[in-house]
Amino acid sequence: MRNTILYIALSLLMFLGMASCADDNYPEPKETFRGKFVEKGTNKPFQTAIGNTGVRIRMMEYSWSDTPQPYDFNCKMDGTFNNTKIFKGEYGIIPSGAFVPLPEEKMTISGTVEKTYEVEPILKIEWDGEPVVNTDRTVTVKVKVTYGSDNATYQKPLVEGWLFISETDYVGDFSYSPNYSVKCDPAKMGVGASEILGPNGTTFTINTSSASKSFPDYARKYFIRFGVRTSVTFDATNRYNYTEVKEVSIPAS
Repeated sequence: MRNTILYIALSLLMFLGMASCADDNYPEPKETFRGKFVEKGTNKPFQTAIGNTGVRIRMMEYSWSDTPQPYDFNCKMDGTFNNTKIFKGEYGIIPSGAFVPLPEEKMTISGTVEKTYEVEPILKIEWDGEPVVNTDRTVTVKVKVTYGSDNATYQKPLVEGWLFISETDYVGDFSYSPNYSVKCDPAKMGVGASEILGPNGTTFTINTSSASKSFPDYARKYFIRFGVRTSVTFDATNRYNYTEVKEVSIPAS
């Protein structure tokens, strides 16, 4: 009797194991969706953050359901993306970021699909000249901020800016040194707290002397990037628009 019970138990375990293996024999996702986000009118790479505060691409597969579970992934800092693990099928795709919203687009993903999104940034953030390393080992930068869209709905007062500084070239609100970075309120950016920017925007100068700490005494390279945001929020996230990343070399004292 004991042997019979043991045999039944072993048989049941083998059956469950085979069933589990059968469930795992679905083909792996191997289709590719890649592309880039660029500024409308200039085709410059759309500068963004990494992760949840950057560009989110939401994909909804309608091949099997009219109410699918969303699948999200994010872009790189330069607005490019490359997802090589997507199931073949019919998708509705909605990008979301610090730009004027885009409508859902239906798309068939099979093989490699490439897409360029032309977007209107909420803000256009540009370096005005190159960063300057001063004799006192501080850094001075000049930045210009304008609206990226003529749509008044998205022309809101500036809320906050940051000169983000990091020891690596992955720099932004997602990765920076609070010791050397500089927070800028609207006054530091040359505007009032409720002021709407004019056609020429605002241009201002920031120096790292207002950071909480000075750079260490030894020589080192740092990576800097300026980010600004308004009160405009998408997906409950108040995202920054950014400049491109610049590198500065601080000499030893």
